[in-house]
Amino acid sequence: MVTVLLLIKALHWLAQKRLEYIVETTPSVTKLSHVRIVSFMGFLLLLDNLFLYSSVKHLIQTWQPSVSFFFAFEYMILATTTVSIFVKYIFYVSDMLMDGQWERKPVFTFYLELIRDLLHLSMYLCFFFVIFINYGVPLHLIRELYETFRNFKVRVADYIRYRKITSNMNDRFPDATPEELNASDATCIICREEMTTAKKLICGHLFHVHCLRSWLERQHTCPTCRALVVQPENGTTAAGGQEGSQSDAHQHGTGTGSTAQAEVGNGVATDNLSRHQARLQAAAASIYEN
Repeated sequence: MVTVLLLIKALHWLAQKRLEYIVETTPSVTKLSHVRIVSFMGFLLLLDNLFLYSSVKHLIQTWQPSVSFFFAFEYMILATTTVSIFVKYIFYVSDMLMDGQWERKPVFTFYLELIRDLLHLSMYLCFFFVIFINYGVPLHLIRELYETFRNFKVRVADYIRYRKITSNMNDRFPDATPEELNASDATCIICREEMTTAKKLICGHLFHVHCLRSWLERQHTCPTCRALVVQPENGTTAAGGQEGSQSDAHQHGTGTGSTAQAEVGNGVATDNLSRHQARLQAAAASIYEN
């Protein structure tokens, strides 16, 4: 059973990498390739459901924790991953049918990955607590649980930042004027197509509004110069500058006081040394006279 599970995991990994390769690098996909991809993912989903049904059935019959719970958990993870890959493939085909002009594709893809990570995190937590209650701390799950939680946390933070930037794109990023389009290259560096209308960033570079929205799904810097799309708040910068000035002044005052104390200490040490030398000279003179 473990060997079969590892084999099915390898097949899922191959399906995911194959789909990523087609989506990112292949300009055109033949109908035969589409049929192969859909058939392969359907086959994987069928395997996941069959083994999941077998494991759950054994758990219901025995009503006690066993290795079947582990297999049920693993096949649930694989099944949700397969569904996520298949839905992402549907998004790719839909965008291809729209000649690459589906502006909402990155948003739906982002929501899909967010929901997938949330499901995986919930499953890992449930499995962790069941194993912890019955067998003790499952050390082999701590890393997987941490990685899943970290990925989900990063996606939520990226989503909040993305919504903050794109909520008022029309006000935050002005439209480029015809003079600015004529003065620039007028080619969007993201999609490599000519621009008739564009949005202007703070750094002055121009992009299609849908290309810019898609780019902000992954990065929050300018695609050309890597400058921040949104500058930090002035209040924070000013406060930081004032704190820095006060810190410098405090350090300067502390340094001056320390220097003065060091000079006083050196003077006292010199006086003590002179007195000691005078005493030694007087004692030597008295011995010489005797």
